[in-house]
Formats: sequence, C-alpha cells, structure tokens
Amino acid sequence: MSARYLLRFDDICPTMNWDVWNEVEAILQRHDICPLLAVVPDNQDPELQCFPAVPDFWDRVRRWQLRGWAIALHGFQHKFITADAGLIGLNHFSEFAGLSQQDQLEKLEQALAIFQQENITPNAWSAPAHSFDQITLQCLSEKGPYVISDGLFLYPQTDSQGLFWVPQQLSDFRSFPFGVYTVCFHPNHWDRTQLQDFERNIVAYQSRLTSLPEIIEAYKNRKPLLSAATLAKWGGAALRLKQRLRLRHRLFSAARKQRGMT
Repeated sequence: MSARYLLRFDDICPTMNWDVWNEVEAILQRHDICPLLAVVPDNQDPELQCFPAVPDFWDRVRRWQLRGWAIALHGFQHKFITADAGLIGLNHFSEFAGLSQQDQLEKLEQALAIFQQENITPNAWSAPAHSFDQITLQCLSEKGPYVISDGLFLYPQTDSQGLFWVPQQLSDFRSFPFGVYTVCFHPNHWDRTQLQDFERNIVAYQSRLTSLPEIIEAYKNRKPLLSAATLAKWGGAALRLKQRLRLRHRLFSAARKQRGMT
C-alpha cells in the first residue's frame, strides 16, 4: 500500500490572512480535498492577527464542517505561558505542558465550551507548538477530543487511554513509499508562488490524499506494543538530534571556509 497524506492547516482564527485562505479554500474545493483545520477557539496570540476579524467566522467553521472537513481544537488561546517543551520536545514554549492538571483541564473545558456554544464538534486535538504532556493526555482522555494530530511515527494507532493518534510529520509534500503522513501548513504568509506550488502538489499527490474519517476507519483497531506517546517522544528526540547534527555540519563547513580565506 502506498503512502497516504492528510492535509492539515493550523492557526485558523477570525484574524487569519483571509486573502490567502480564500485561495487555499478554492483550491481544496476545486480538487475535492477534505482537510483537517486546526481552529483556535479564542485567539490571544498577536502573531495570528493578520487581518481585521471577520464577523462571520463561526458561520464559516460550521460550513466547513458541514462540507465534511474535519475540525481540530487547536489549544485554547494559542498563548504560550510556559517554557516546557512537553512530550515531543520540539519547542520550548507551551500553552499546556508544565501546567497542573487542574489548570490544563480548565483550559480544555473553556475551549470545548466555545466550540459547543458555536455548535462545532471537534474531530481532533492539535496542540499549539506541538507542546503537550502526559497530563494533557489524561485531560483529553477524560474530556475529549479523543483524536490527537501529532507525533513523529509512521502509522496511526489507539493508545491504552483510548486516544487515537494520527502522526504529524511534514511541513510540505514529500514522497514516501509507505506510511500515513499529515502535512501541516501555516499559510498566513504564503505568496503567489507558494499558492501555485501548493496546487501543483495537490494535483501530483491527489491519488494519495486521504481524510481524517478514512484514517480513523482504516486504523482504529491498531494497537501496537509501543505506545504512541513513546513513539512521539522518541521521534522528537531523533528530530532534535538530526537538527543538531545539521547545525554542527554548517558550523564546521563555515569554519573550514573561513580558514581557507585566511
């Protein structure tokens, strides 16, 4: 079986770059793609304030969900308040990791309440900055959503807490012979060239694109010996090592070049 790809778009909020998003949305509809949209329930991050807030934001989210597009709960306010890298360890800032269970549960409940008020059913959870910890997982197992979009491993699985993990490994299209990959995009600052490249890739990969419901149906009973949390932790460590080795190589190359000039 060839590799399958799920498209995820992060930082969906009332003040996103709507000029870019309207074009992205048109491309997705033109090619009949069902993505995963990571919606910030109550954005308080100034970095995501690209446009004046649209007054019909939640109407748009409801239309997307009625269209069959999956909606992820993207944290609560996208406001980083700790320096904890969490389980995966990719970024040393977090909205959730490092907080007490009571504090995390309160944030999760507030986020869910906004979705409920707006008649949105969250299909998944995606933590801002990929930063969450074991306490976050406990809260999710109690309150939902019960699908997690994160982790650097090859195939989805259900863990011992009943949480279904869909790995998220890529930030752009890349061809693989096998595995299930989530390609996570942050389109707020895309230009015309990036939009054109995106549609070209959609055409090239269309036969291998999938949706969240299709992934859940195919892998919901997969429960390997190694838990998703363990794989996510190992995957994060491997990626950090790779990044350090690349940095070391660049530094050594620059030093050799400098010596050659003197």
